[in-house]
Amino acid sequence: MADASLVEPEFVAHVFAPLDGPDSDAALARVESLWANCRDQLGLQRPILEIDLPAALPPRPRAGSDGPIAAAEDVAAQFQLIARVEHDLLNVSFAAASLDAMSRSRPSLAASAPLGWHEFSRWWATLGGEAPLLGTTVVLLAKTGDVAGVRVRAEVPGRAGDGDRWWESRFALGGFAAWETTAPGPAAARRLVLLGAPDQDAELSRFAWSDGGTGLPPLGRYLMHAAKLRYLARVHDNGRQLADLRSRVTARLDEATAQLRAGGAGRGGQHAAELAADEAELAGSLAQVRTMSRSVEIARANMVSALGSPLPADTELGPWLTAQLADDTEFLTAVYNQVRAVRDVLPAVPARVPVPPPEKHDPAEVSAPAGDDDSRPVNRIAFGVDVVNYSSRTTPQQRELQRRVAGMAERVLAGLGLTLRDTDRQPGGDGLMVVLPPGVEDEIALPKLLHGWRAQVVADNADHPGDRIRMRLSVGSGRFTQAALGFSGSTIIGIGRLLDSSAIRAAVLDHPDADLVAIVSDRIFQDVVGEGYDGLSADEFEWTEAGAKTYKAPAWLWTGAVTGREAARGPDRRAHRDVFVIHGRDKQTKDAVFGLLRALDLAPLDWEEMVGRTGKGSPQRDEVVQQGFAAGPGALVVLTRDDVLGGATDVLFRAGRAMALQPDRTILVEIGDVPRIPDLDGRESVRLDEDTPAARIVFQHRVAHRLGLVGYPVDTTGADWLDGDRFDGLL
Repeated sequence: MADASLVEPEFVAHVFAPLDGPDSDAALARVESLWANCRDQLGLQRPILEIDLPAALPPRPRAGSDGPIAAAEDVAAQFQLIARVEHDLLNVSFAAASLDAMSRSRPSLAASAPLGWHEFSRWWATLGGEAPLLGTTVVLLAKTGDVAGVRVRAEVPGRAGDGDRWWESRFALGGFAAWETTAPGPAAARRLVLLGAPDQDAELSRFAWSDGGTGLPPLGRYLMHAAKLRYLARVHDNGRQLADLRSRVTARLDEATAQLRAGGAGRGGQHAAELAADEAELAGSLAQVRTMSRSVEIARANMVSALGSPLPADTELGPWLTAQLADDTEFLTAVYNQVRAVRDVLPAVPARVPVPPPEKHDPAEVSAPAGDDDSRPVNRIAFGVDVVNYSSRTTPQQRELQRRVAGMAERVLAGLGLTLRDTDRQPGGDGLMVVLPPGVEDEIALPKLLHGWRAQVVADNADHPGDRIRMRLSVGSGRFTQAALGFSGSTIIGIGRLLDSSAIRAAVLDHPDADLVAIVSDRIFQDVVGEGYDGLSADEFEWTEAGAKTYKAPAWLWTGAVTGREAARGPDRRAHRDVFVIHGRDKQTKDAVFGLLRALDLAPLDWEEMVGRTGKGSPQRDEVVQQGFAAGPGALVVLTRDDVLGGATDVLFRAGRAMALQPDRTILVEIGDVPRIPDLDGRESVRLDEDTPAARIVFQHRVAHRLGLVGYPVDTTGADWLDGDRFDGLL
């Protein structure tokens, strides 16, 4: 059955502002504000590496100098901006990719709760992306294996201006499934949803964002011309101003005609002067309508040129506006001719009367929202989670952990009446940092986060008895600026450093029976526990000084109660670092394996050392193996091709006895093209069968992971323990 879930949701916006005319200064100020917010709040401060353009927007872009003028991205290249001059418009295009869409050497735990359309849409509004301009279109992109099965209504965040039952109006666009959420009409802001197949990632990008160059993509070019068409429709405003003009002039004509019938001079001179002004205004309006008609014709042609046909929401707008302008031209011409005819028979030729200037039109016909000052700081709560020894697992295992952690996070947040979409999130090393929305009280959140995460981890481990995980959790609170994105500021940095501190890492080793070890900032501890709120007591916590890098701060450790399953394990084997290694006669292989173990802060012991521990001159083979397992949580068996084919039978005998005595504590490692060993069929081994640095790195991660599974205190944080040259030339 095809998968109906959304894969790698992404966010693209195309903004269009006029470069000339009465509204250009205000529009440019809004674009500059958007660019500055992206720089300051998302970190888009560096030029895009593949594009030779400055990261700063030029001070005064000019119409006519077509082409890209600036491009910027953040350090992780998760967010990108590009500015272009297109004839008389300034275009800014923005793209945001989800974490699982980013290219990574290995998946981060943050991918367990990937950012999506809800978060990106909220951030876009915070950045000022919804400020009124000539036209703005948001495009929500994703891939799926089953378009019909996607509950697109639930996946797309609702907003003011959405059309009635828009999710029922799917259409094909550029080879993708598409919806337009915006209500019918010429609104300046619109929103599209595009879903492609799992293998259409490149096609989606070329169509909606970029083909790798700097030009507008086909959809962006269409939207630019559609924005012009919609702007013209808003300026036309159903011809209301033109109708008012016709009505006013017709009333004056009626008055002048009645006076002529009466045969009196009366106000003849004044009528002549007024009708002269009307004639000039009518002539100007006719010229504007004809110019607008030509502009509509050009925009419609360019829309068809970009995509082949208009989008459903634009299908009727172009022909309707063309017909309206044709009617306006005919009606205005008739009144204009009547004015000229009446003026010819009036008794006097008046002096010219000044014509009032035309009324200005804001491109979006909407004033910028005033509102209150949104720079005031507010208190928000944040937490970070990480899985102990996460990075030592294989990529498929990490993917499975992401799924498990995402489910736990959803359930913990549900206890607070929240969903992941309500939060702001970012990766923190291999971990996940989450900022709760404003308004969540400290005394409610802290006990629910601590007890909720502990309960979820214990329950999850009960569901996965063969794959226990242990987690670190950090919780804190602090002041955030309302207009800033949730993950910016010193508060979240401090919570991230608590999660990475030596204090919590030591606590993980000191409490091997705890599925969850938490560290709480001193501020939130004092605000909740210190004030005596229900749910937590001070004797559950242990004071510590947490440090990571140059950071040092008082904090409080919390481990929770020990479960019956954990207490039943008996003596802890995880504190032991001795590793019994069964290996062959190849010294290079032995040295490489021992080097890896020592890099992991473990102590490798070979066969003869175990013989010595028996206290016997000629012990039985099983006695030696038993001493090996008594030394530590497990044993490592290293096999090479020479061990199997070269007559080193001792290695195979010893490996066989280890497997027979303690199969669940024996780790099989094969280096090179090791032939099949019938007695070991069905046993999963760690294999190194490719002599490349990448393969050697993956191999070391997998060995470390297996060591952690059998109970060794393996910490693979960082990369100091890895060596891409280790095991080089052994195949």
